[in-house]
Amino acid sequence: MKSLNGMAERFRGLLALPRVVQLPGCYDVMSAILLEQAEFDCVFLSGYGVAASYLGNPDIGLTTLCETSTLTRHVANRVRIPVVVDADNGYGNEDNVLRTLHELEFAGAAGMILEDQVFPKRCGHTDAKKVIPLPDYMRKLESALAARQTPLVIIARTDAMDLGEAITRAKAFHAAGADVTLIDGLRSLDDMKRVADEVPGPKQINLIFGGKTPILSAPVLYEMGFKVVLYSTPALYVAARAMADALATLHRTQDLSSISEASIPFKGFQSLIESVYMKRCPPVDSK
Repeated sequence: MKSLNGMAERFRGLLALPRVVQLPGCYDVMSAILLEQAEFDCVFLSGYGVAASYLGNPDIGLTTLCETSTLTRHVANRVRIPVVVDADNGYGNEDNVLRTLHELEFAGAAGMILEDQVFPKRCGHTDAKKVIPLPDYMRKLESALAARQTPLVIIARTDAMDLGEAITRAKAFHAAGADVTLIDGLRSLDDMKRVADEVPGPKQINLIFGGKTPILSAPVLYEMGFKVVLYSTPALYVAARAMADALATLHRTQDLSSISEASIPFKGFQSLIESVYMKRCPPVDSK
C-alpha cells in the first residue's frame, strides 16, 4: 500500500541517494515551514521539542501518542517534504507500538524512530538512561516491521549506555529488518568511528549543541559511515535564544521599535503564511 501523501516513498528515495541526509528537528508547524523554506529535504518532529514547546515539559515521557499524532498530522498537512516522527518508546508494549505505527502512518508520517528505553524515558543525551531487555524491544520492533501498511521508514534506536551492548543491539535491529539504526548519545570520536565501522546498514547520528556527541559536519560524518545526520534541536534552541533576547530588550526599552531588526515585519510574515496556505489550498475558480 502506498503512503497517503507519497512522503514515505520520497524519504526512502533520499536514503537511496549516494549522499548524506540532513534531518533537522522541528517542534511545531511554523518551525517545520521554516525548515522547508530553508530548503532542507526532510524534517524531524522532535519529541524533545514537542514536550518543551507544546506542553512546557522536559523530555521525560509525558507526551502521549494522541498529542504526537495530532501534531504529526498538522505538520504533514502543511509541508511538502517528508516528516520523520519521534515515537519515543512506542508509548507502551508491542500492542501500543502497533497503534502508534498506524496512527503515524495515517497522519502522513514518512518515518518513525522507535527507541528501547524503559518508561518513563529520558532525552538521549542525558545520563542514567535505562533500556528494556533486548527480547522485549525486539518484539516491539518486529511487530512494527510486520504490521506496516505503508512504506514508512522505521529507525530503530538504542540508548544502551555501554557501547558494546549498544552495538550488539544495533546489529540485532539491522538483522531484524530495521531500515536505519541509531545509537544515541555517543560520547567520543572513537565511539563514533567504532559504530560506523561495526554496525551494518544505514546509520543515523544525533547531534545536539551542548550534548554528548562531538559535533562534526554532515559531509565528514557521511564519509565516516553515517547516512543520516539528525539535528534534533537547533530550531528550538535558536528560537528560544532569539525570543529571550528580543523580549528582554522590549521589556527594558518599552519600545516595540527597539526589536525591529530582530523581527520579521507584518507583511513579510503574512506573505510567508499565506503563500504556504495557498500552495495547499488554492482558491476555487468561481467562473
